[in-house]
Amino acid sequence: KISEMNEWFRWIDEAIAKKHIKHYEYKYFKNIQEIGIGGFGKVYRAKWKNSPKYFALKSLL
Repeated sequence: KISEMNEWFRWIDEAIAKKHIKHYEYKYFKNIQEIGIGGFGKVYRAKWKNSPKYFALKSLL
């Protein structure tokens, strides 16, 4: 089980490095509200601090 998790973390790190997945720190958002949960993580609704728009954020477990 631990080896599977380590492989998952390596895959995520590589996907971020290759820019297949965008990584943003939570400090860039405000009004963060959980709107869903699934097998791979949680989904949030959040407002970008420098924009009037709301975005969906996925937090991977």
